[in-house]
Amino acid sequence: MATGPEITAPPAEPAPTGHARALATVWFTLFLDLVSFGIVIPVLPFYAKNTGASEGLIALLATAYSAAQFVMSPVLGRLSDRHGRRPVMLISIAGSTLAMLTLGFAQALWMLFLSRTISGVCNANVSTAHAYVADRVPPHQRARYMGMMGTAVGLGFIVGPSLGGLLARPDWPQFPFFVGAGLSLLNFIMAVLWLPESHRPRAHAGPPPPRPSLLAVARDPAFWSGQIGVMVAIYFGFFCAFAAMEATFALFTEACFGWGEQETGKFFAFVGTIIVLFQGVIVGRAVATIGERRSLAVGLTMSATGFSLLSVSPAWPWVLLGGFFVAGGNGLIMPSMSALVSRNSTSDNQGINAGFAQSAGALGRIAGPMIAGVLFELIGPRAPMGSSAVLVVLVCLMVILRVHEARPEAGR
Repeated sequence: MATGPEITAPPAEPAPTGHARALATVWFTLFLDLVSFGIVIPVLPFYAKNTGASEGLIALLATAYSAAQFVMSPVLGRLSDRHGRRPVMLISIAGSTLAMLTLGFAQALWMLFLSRTISGVCNANVSTAHAYVADRVPPHQRARYMGMMGTAVGLGFIVGPSLGGLLARPDWPQFPFFVGAGLSLLNFIMAVLWLPESHRPRAHAGPPPPRPSLLAVARDPAFWSGQIGVMVAIYFGFFCAFAAMEATFALFTEACFGWGEQETGKFFAFVGTIIVLFQGVIVGRAVATIGERRSLAVGLTMSATGFSLLSVSPAWPWVLLGGFFVAGGNGLIMPSMSALVSRNSTSDNQGINAGFAQSAGALGRIAGPMIAGVLFELIGPRAPMGSSAVLVVLVCLMVILRVHEARPEAGR
């Protein structure tokens, strides 16, 4: 089993002009992606019912969001490789503003679907954001910076639903959406002022070589047998397991422990806090000590342990313990996966490779709840948690057997 040479940090390079402001703007963009996703969670079901939507159609709103991310993540990544990260980021942030305004002014169900589809398309910019960070940060520091970007996701996961519930007004149900639009507009102004272009295509002798289409890349067996293809499969497996837990957790704790909305909300706030702690403080030290590959394996082992504890939990303290392991594992997994994708990419394919990985994650978020719902109904409320544990164990074995530690100079 190849583990690669020991990673040593090269001498620090001077940061480009505006480095801190640029990364802060990317951080705020990722934060708002999750806030705008979460702010609608406590409000949208009731808002959609006013347009005559059934429970099934309300559930499809979330599917429309993830499906748009699945399709568009590689597309935005490829566009950022060809035309630069800045224009893709600016257009996607402006689109997020438009999506929230469409939701606020919606008078019919089709407008809700349009808004959620636009949000999914624009929030596919996560792959471009990761490529932007990879452009500006040396390879040996990428996991730490990806962890810092991950704190934006974790905080957005906490703030979004809380803000949506706090701003909900029976006399003005659209108010949370207009607040979200205002935050996105602020983000757009920040990006215009403080987000310089980061992508510098490599110089070629003569005309640049033609780039294969997205379909050609996706059909290439060499892509799927290489490290990026393996990482795409890992993204899908992990997000499938995590989304299965998310989708059925409230039903699971209601059936087994009599929990309601308040207890469930507090649990996910706890999970988000642990994710932020691990991504902001622990993952950088873990990668510096044991490398991205081993950090990813440790995170997957923690998550598998957490899902297992949830599946057999006899009382609510076990649920909290399981949630701690799932969240801590998530905090190690996400930055490590992003860093491994980045370090196995070049400056010419950072965007598209990150896009394929994010697309696989979106597909997992679609498939996971569907599988979990069937298991919940046919077997029982604990079955989705057990299936998530098994799936993450299989993903961990894939990491051990197929993933190699990136070389220190890779990904430049």
